[in-house]
Parts: sequence; C-alpha cells; structure tokens
Amino acid sequence: MKKLVELSNVNLNTSVDDVIQHLLQENKPVLISAPVSKNIWAVYERDIHKTHLIKYQTRDHVIQRKVSRERFKRSELFKFASLVENVEYLRLSNDDLIKLIRNGIVSLRFVSELYLNTESLELELMSGEQYIEKYETPINAKDLRINSQSDFYDYKYNIKFFFTRKSFKFLSNTHFIVNELEDLPTKIDSVYVFEHDILSFVNQDFEREIDTPDIPKTSPYYIKDFLRNQSELGQLSILGFRYYWGKTANPPKVKGLVELIMNQLDYAAKKAEAAAFFLNPNPNGLCGKTKTIADGCQFPYLTYCLERFWDDQQEFDKNITSKIKDFLVTEGFSIDNAKYAELFLRPSKFLR
Repeated sequence: MKKLVELSNVNLNTSVDDVIQHLLQENKPVLISAPVSKNIWAVYERDIHKTHLIKYQTRDHVIQRKVSRERFKRSELFKFASLVENVEYLRLSNDDLIKLIRNGIVSLRFVSELYLNTESLELELMSGEQYIEKYETPINAKDLRINSQSDFYDYKYNIKFFFTRKSFKFLSNTHFIVNELEDLPTKIDSVYVFEHDILSFVNQDFEREIDTPDIPKTSPYYIKDFLRNQSELGQLSILGFRYYWGKTANPPKVKGLVELIMNQLDYAAKKAEAAAFFLNPNPNGLCGKTKTIADGCQFPYLTYCLERFWDDQQEFDKNITSKIKDFLVTEGFSIDNAKYAELFLRPSKFLR
C-alpha cells in the first residue's frame, strides 16, 4: 500500500483546493479517517424501475407490452444492514469533493467505497459490490418483498455505507436502519491522499525519501519499470525529480546542483557537471536535436539510450559503448557530455 499523508500537513506549492481539484479530475482517491464517534453500516439499497402494461391492437391480435418509465425510478433502503468492522478510511465521492472544494466542508450521508484493515495489516479497498461478494450472503426474495407480481418490476441491488451513532450496534428484525442514520460532517483540512498522487505539488525536501516508482510518467525523469535498478540513472532521476519536477521553492542553480551531486553521489567535478546538464530543465550547452526524444530537459535521452542499446544485453559489448557515444554526438551533444552519458546509463553489472 502506498503511503498516505494528511493533506493539510504537506508543504504544498499550491492551495489545498487546487490539489483536490486535480485529484478529482484524475479520479484519484481522497480519503478521511473512519470516524471514532460513529459506527459504519453496510446497507442494502434497491433501485426500482416500475413498468406499466400497455395494450395495443394489430390486425389479428391484442398484444400486451411492458413499457419502462424512467420517471418512476426511485431508490429504497431496506432494513437489512450489517455493522462493518475494521474500517480505516472512507473514500469521498466526486459529488462530495465538489462540495468540499466549494464550501470547505461537506456533510456525508454515505460513502460507496472504504478501506478495511486486513489481518496482514494492509489496507484493502472495498466497494459495495465487493462487500456483498466477500462478506454477505444473498437476501432471499421474501426478505425483499418480491412476490408473484415481481414480473412488473426491475430490481437492482447494491450496498452503500452509512453512519449511525457509536452506541447503536444491534439491528433487530423489526427495526429499520433508516431511522438511525446520521450525517458525517467533514472539513477540507481533514482529508488524506496517497503521497504518490501529489508529488508534483510538494515542495520537495532533499532528505525526503523518494524512489523511482514514485516518479510519474509525465515527468522527464521517469524510468520505465523494466529499466529501473540497472544503472546510475535511478539515483540521478530521483535527484532531478526532487529539485525540479517537485517545483521546489528555490531550485538550485547549476553550480549548486553540481556541488549537491558531488556530495550525494561522490562524483568527480567533470562527471557531476555532465550529470547536472542532463538534470537541468533548461540546460545551457549543446542539446539533442530530436525533440520527440527530449525537449528541454535532456534526461530522456539517457533512458532512451539505455532501452535502445542495452536492454536484454547479457554480456558487456564495447561496441555498444561506442555506438552510444557516436549516437549522442550525432544528435548534437558535446563529446564530454556524450562520454559521461554513456557511463551514467551503462548497466551496473558491467564493470566500468
């Protein structure tokens, strides 16, 4: 499970509203902690589409047809419900997020998804459908008041998760859950998000732990799964992401970045200068001419060459190192940067 953070405690480079708006557009989870003052119940709900019989006559027969009318559609809560245990977080719906952004507070009537704490201490996402499938047995027709006239109705059942006071823990056969339901007020400063989903909005601190899987595909420092942990590109991508893609308040100048690389990665000065060139979003110097590979930050040239020349290579081939350097020089890079680039992306299993 990815790390969860309380959004109000994150050092953001924009407003909380903007971040939640982004998560809403990307359909990313926005959560709240399960309320300690309320119980959570899985409640059955039925959508009803009432159907009418309409008679019409052909030349030979009178035919009866069932005609569905959307205007008769309604929802009905049943008394059948079960208390949900081990709930850690509740996911807010899109409608609730829109209200939360607009007003800073929303009163939740129910949620459709939640996260349960499992025996392995992992969080498990649970929707109403998944809850029925995993924890519930089907309700029989008599319980749902389906009789011989049910041919005139279309039924669709689902579960939503509602709230009651904490002291309400038992539901008798004659007690309707709907009489016990309560709303859950939620403020915008109480939401949680997955850290991975908001990295581009965080004022990155160099000491903060980031791994290559945290870097999104939209970042120039992204490395494909099958190319990770093969070369020095992993640690370079993390540096670039921390200092530039994370939109830090004071991104380092070239000289400062060179010093940081020397201190953190123990590079010699020339090698650190070449690394800084490939990490800089707007590098000074000779860049590659193929904009479809890299436009601005030149780091994608390194991942491109790693995939093109070294992927699936089981043995060291000196000719490949020469091909990489020749390719980069042909693309427009300086000889020095091409030389160090080949070292950065050369798989670690091959001796330098």
